[in-house]
Amino acid sequence: MDVETALRRLLDEEAVKKVILRFGRSLDLGDWPGYRSCFTDRLLVDFERLTGSPRILVDADEWTRFADLILTPVRRHHSYFNFHIDVDGDAASAVWYFTARHWKATDMGASVYNQHGWYDGHFVREGGVWKMSYVKHDFQWVEGNNALFDMAEPHLAAQMARVFTPENVAAGTAVRV
Repeated sequence: MDVETALRRLLDEEAVKKVILRFGRSLDLGDWPGYRSCFTDRLLVDFERLTGSPRILVDADEWTRFADLILTPVRRHHSYFNFHIDVDGDAASAVWYFTARHWKATDMGASVYNQHGWYDGHFVREGGVWKMSYVKHDFQWVEGNNALFDMAEPHLAAQMARVFTPENVAAGTAVRV
């Protein structure tokens, strides 16, 4: 591999890593426009271990609204590490490890809920900008109280009904990963 090709690959890997880091930092800050900017307009999402839903193909605006509604009530801190990024032209794949910490004052058990695992992601370069087109959240273990997330909250429940539709599940299942 010549120096120019190697440099281009390293720059692309760094650009993909920046998308990943913006993804996590935006979650922590509640920067929902920043979070949305990480994605293609339609996003393949596999959060089955967390949500119980098979993977979905969903409008990125709807996914962002879901993240806003479920995470805004809790304080959160995402740490990402052990990045492995492969770039092939205008496409890339990545695996990165995470620890996601969540905190909320509660009278109903522990005030913390933490996840430890990794993400798998696919990225495409659109108009010179890297965007995530697929994300899979997979944890090895969790600890604490997942009741910090009030799944019965009316706005969140309504948004979940828009995100985890049979149509989005069927579309997600049809996409080859």
